[in-house]
Amino acid sequence: MRLLAVCALYLLPVPVTFAQDQRQTLVAIDYRLFYWPRHQEQAAVAAVAAREGLPRLRQALGLAPGPRVDIYLAGTAQEFRRLTGGADPSLVLGQAFPGRRMIVVQPLRGERLRELVVHELTHLLLEDMVAETGAEPPRWLHEGLAKYAAQDFGPADRLLLSQAVNAGKLIPFEDLDKAFAGSPEKVSLAYAEAYTLVDFLANLEPAEGLAPFLRHLGQVGDVSRALLRAYNLTPEALGKQWRQHVLTEYLGRGEHATLTLLWAAMAGLFVIAVVVQLRRSALIRRRLEAAERLRPPGMWDLPGAEQEDEQDGYSD
Repeated sequence: MRLLAVCALYLLPVPVTFAQDQRQTLVAIDYRLFYWPRHQEQAAVAAVAAREGLPRLRQALGLAPGPRVDIYLAGTAQEFRRLTGGADPSLVLGQAFPGRRMIVVQPLRGERLRELVVHELTHLLLEDMVAETGAEPPRWLHEGLAKYAAQDFGPADRLLLSQAVNAGKLIPFEDLDKAFAGSPEKVSLAYAEAYTLVDFLANLEPAEGLAPFLRHLGQVGDVSRALLRAYNLTPEALGKQWRQHVLTEYLGRGEHATLTLLWAAMAGLFVIAVVVQLRRSALIRRRLEAAERLRPPGMWDLPGAEQEDEQDGYSD
């Protein structure tokens, strides 16, 4: 009996450890979240992003509540590849699969994960919006709207745009979709430009934002016709107006930023030089005062004594 008790004592933790390694599921009305116990913190962020993001996105896109979305936090690179059908986790952070009502994301931390979840949910719901028409929204709308919905636009995007504008390398509107299949640098610029394009559309009718355009797109399934109905613009006219907006917004901004940094660096070096000089002067004074206290009266009258002490002060 004692042997059996000892064996049971050693065997008891095994089922507990096994249970801790099982995938967890959080079920809500709009979504199901699948994650591993070690990603509990990230799961909480993803849940908030889905709970708040799905209703907001459906309202913006004019969608009624639909089927539940499955959200997977991939535990490993291998699992990410398996769930996405082979996507490289070193290049891709998340993917949406509208036909399967599923998104797969890597377990990033904090705000980056929130942005990623909202980004992928936007892809999925945008496809829902045009599903009845059978249309395929352009890539710039997919990526620009996803960044816009996730409020994912920061200093790195602004720097890319200012550099492109000042170097005359802004991607034209008609080439924007193709740029997403280019080099990593081209892709990053394409994402930033797509955001500004969607933001530009939203500000054409500030009171309604993107609602008119998205509503017409959902009805007709064609971007050109939706632009005409919502803003009385052809794609060519939109491209020209948007390009002028971006040029006005970012032309010279990169140069000004560089000059600002240069002047800041020069000012910093000047301050450092002044501080060093003041410290040297204070050190010399302290050495002279100490020498004066130690030397006999009349010592400072000897020729060359002050010059030697001053040289000693600067040598340290």
